[in-house]
Amino acid sequence: MEPKQSFFPKNSDFTRPLNGSAINGAPHSVNPNEIKADDGKVLKSQIMIRLEELEKQNDGLKNIINERKNEIADIIAANKKYISVLAHDLKSPFSTIYGVLEILKECIHENNYDEMEEFIDIASSTSLNTTNLIENILAWTHSQINEKQFNPIRVNLACLVGREIENSNLAVKLKKISLSHSIPQRFIVRADLHMSQSIIRNLIGNAIKFTKPGGNIAISVRETDPFIEIKVKDNGIGISRNDQKELFKKDTLELVSGSINVNGKGLGLMLCKEFVEIQGGTIRVESQPGKGSSFFFTLPKYK
Repeated sequence: MEPKQSFFPKNSDFTRPLNGSAINGAPHSVNPNEIKADDGKVLKSQIMIRLEELEKQNDGLKNIINERKNEIADIIAANKKYISVLAHDLKSPFSTIYGVLEILKECIHENNYDEMEEFIDIASSTSLNTTNLIENILAWTHSQINEKQFNPIRVNLACLVGREIENSNLAVKLKKISLSHSIPQRFIVRADLHMSQSIIRNLIGNAIKFTKPGGNIAISVRETDPFIEIKVKDNGIGISRNDQKELFKKDTLELVSGSINVNGKGLGLMLCKEFVEIQGGTIRVESQPGKGSSFFFTLPKYK
């Protein structure tokens, strides 16, 4: 008869006292004081790590807040500058119109009808230029509010330019200059209609403004794959090389303000650059004082 097997295995690790022993190779202690001490150290370490992380996040938020403050300050300063420039540009033509009306009253009393026609032309031209400036202000404001709004469609360049030439008939007649285009019907671009109208209108308006009576303005195009380049050429007073460098800059808007800018030339060209670039094109100028100017801008072909 075989002796009875003991219920407990003879493994000495199994029967060794737990305090200070190892289970499955891992140290183990049942001393409650030691457990609490270790847990306290771990918790303190975790808290310190978390505090450091929060301090770093706080520093990052402070930097972001300071950057936003600077951006807002720049925007406010720029808006003040634009408002000041626009207010000056609006004040000048309205003063002219008021002065002309006062002179017309005197002409009526004196029956001086020959001078009346001349002053009516001045008032009409000034009113038209002021209307163009207000249109530019509205277009610029709209572009700032709807910065990402861009709706490209199929646009026939000959129709687009022809329509803007018709809209400029009064200004052309008052200035006694010629305005024409030589764009074939086959030139089709992929463009935002309202932005493109604003570009053409501003370039034509500037050409009319700075072309002397009896001068001429011609609009033409050429292919520069994958774009079509539109050229607005006049034989007006021209632009110096130094002024050409400043034409399209936002931060030099005030340089083209004042008596030479009753139609918002600075704001108009700034809008042209912005609207051309939104559509993926470029804009540039070639000019010599006394020999006229040519403005070139590109729009993508419609495919």
